[in-house]
Amino acid sequence: MNLHRRSLRLGIAGALSAIALLAPSARAGALEECMTAGDRGAVTTCLLNEDRKANEELGAAEASAAQRARALESATGRPGAHAALAKSVKDFAQYRTSQCAYVKETYASGTGADEAMIACRIDLTRQRVRALKS
Repeated sequence: MNLHRRSLRLGIAGALSAIALLAPSARAGALEECMTAGDRGAVTTCLLNEDRKANEELGAAEASAAQRARALESATGRPGAHAALAKSVKDFAQYRTSQCAYVKETYASGTGADEAMIACRIDLTRQRVRALKS
């Protein structure tokens, strides 16, 4: 293989690798999604709307999981699934509150700390909804 061709191949491979590293993830976070809304007020409004939607989805996913847990208990005659889910729901809510408070505290005053906390809540809630649905 001639040297020019080999250099060209390595250059293309390097460029593709760099693009892959710089490409946004398949699942952007809520803050990144809402940053396109405009100024800070619009971003906050977007985040609050997404937070409301995520919490509605969480409520529905928890209700569905509770129905599945009760059905499992009925089918197997073994209690415990519903109680375990109830504990998990409570523990998740506490974790989300603590984790997002931590995220807020990692921001300096006036740098979007409140927005980061709301985005954290949305991201964790969406993740929980996916877990409950799987």
